[in-house]
Amino acid sequence: MTFTSLQGYIQATYQELVEVFGDPTYSEPSGDEKVNTEWDLFIDDTRVTIYDWKDYDFGKRSRSGQPYRWHIGGNCHDAVQIVATRLNRMAYFS
Repeated sequence: MTFTSLQGYIQATYQELVEVFGDPTYSEPSGDEKVNTEWDLFIDDTRVTIYDWKDYDFGKRSRSGQPYRWHIGGNCHDAVQIVATRLNRMAYFS
């Protein structure tokens, strides 16, 4: 359990995230199957999670190669800006 909360969103493909952040920390469904793919990172001393949410499809949609709206979690809005900067695109705050 990461103890972060939703801070915003970013549109990206699974492959783009892998290229920038490496393989996901978790690639199996969570116990409640709400999350199938998650990166749990510390970037610039900031906790960042990037994850799919409530697709209930074992990651099929989020890993399809098509752009996907990923959730960005953290303990502050800095997490959203960090992810957006690393991917060189706009993010959306919740």
